Amino acid sequence: MALIKTENNAMPLGRHLAILTKMYYGALSKRLEHLEIEKHYSVLVFIENHKDSCTQQDLCDALKIDKTSMVSVIDYLERKNFIKRIVNSEDRRAYLLKLTAKAIKLMPEVNREIAAMNKVALKGLSKVQADAFKNALCQISANLNAQPTSSVVIKYKKIKRS
Repeated sequence: MALIKTENNAMPLGRHLAILTKMYYGALSKRLEHLEIEKHYSVLVFIENHKDSCTQQDLCDALKIDKTSMVSVIDYLERKNFIKRIVNSEDRRAYLLKLTAKAIKLMPEVNREIAAMNKVALKGLSKVQADAFKNALCQISANLNAQPTSSVVIKYKKIKRS
């Protein structure tokens, strides 16, 4: 799979980014498939980085995942004993999300594989180019965040091969 080339470059930038996303997550999922966390490592990384104050809403906002889908992800990770819900003492209607000992034990490997995958993805780029790429992504995100949007749900599923 490669990026789509058109004569007048009319293909939406988002389509190119979606292709890259599928390629990246497919390769990263393959590296981490033995951990039984499916494609939910971004959720675990976010919770790890927000140890004392991570709520479901924080995850939804940061990862741009709708609440219904996030509940399914949290339920899955809780069933697999990777996270636990703790009543928020400041708002008893909300729960804080914490990594379990099982997840904490796996996080060094998850972080190592993410770093390795990032290195593979950025191979051939100088540090200046890689930094410029990351800065460009941040700028694109800020530009798009300022636009009115419709709700869009994108679901990536692992394809079962027979």
